[in-house]
Amino acid sequence: MANLRILVITQKKSEVLNKLLESKDIVGIIEPREDNSLTSIIEKAIFKNVKKVAKKYHIPYLLMKDKKQEILCWIKDRNPDLIVVYSMPFLLKEEIFSFPKLGTINLHTALLPKYRGAVPIFWTYYLFDRDAGVTVHYIDKGEDTGDIILQKNVKIDLGERYYELRAKFETAGAKALVESINKIESGKAQRKIQPKESPTPRAKRVKKEDYLNLINWNWDLERLWHFFRGTENYLKFLLLHDKSIARFIRIEVGKMEKIEHNLDIGKNYKDVKGKFIACKDGKIYYEFKLWNPYKK
Repeated sequence: MANLRILVITQKKSEVLNKLLESKDIVGIIEPREDNSLTSIIEKAIFKNVKKVAKKYHIPYLLMKDKKQEILCWIKDRNPDLIVVYSMPFLLKEEIFSFPKLGTINLHTALLPKYRGAVPIFWTYYLFDRDAGVTVHYIDKGEDTGDIILQKNVKIDLGERYYELRAKFETAGAKALVESINKIESGKAQRKIQPKESPTPRAKRVKKEDYLNLINWNWDLERLWHFFRGTENYLKFLLLHDKSIARFIRIEVGKMEKIEHNLDIGKNYKDVKGKFIACKDGKIYYEFKLWNPYKK
């Protein structure tokens, strides 16, 4: 029996993509473009260039510049049995996800039906949910509402940074995707229908203005520290006075210190240990660093 012909849609050079390339017959890669900021373009050009990966493996490649772009003809030319999606910034049209005879599956970095939406990891941090995981599911007309094939749990450590957690998700997700594809190929994939309602709010995209309003200064120190460690890319907009340099600066949240004080909650201060944010029951230290594309 011939191997499944698989077409991948992803905007990330990742362990997920690597595992698929190592073990499956990939007949095409589509890279959707979402963020056209200078930082994003530079970073992708240096490290996350999906096009370079496709060229290395001699796989046809298509850049999808926006959600209105017509890609069905290109997909039909590749004639995949299955489409696999990971890190897609917009919903696929029905004509796309229904074209392959075996359908289209997606890797979602949450235990569906929790955190349906574009940024599940952000909301996992926000709700202080440390029992997380990944889901492989079929794509349908809804947003992350399709039948579930397989799920794997991922334990989140207190204060785990975003890029550390993302790596955990990608390791678990790569395994889950390969297992799911094997099940589909052998005809043993079971479909679990999701409930209509999600137990969590929609994992919508967050703008920097929204982030500032989401911070709850009444949270205890550990929860605030955990949230800040997982959302450093947003936090810098709270701490930087000159927002115009934000693209060149990153924030690294350091240690927390439980201590009584009479400082203004949510304000920034400095002591012998460094810069810190005054919280209800302590301090959260941080430092500014130049943005470095070599830093994950």
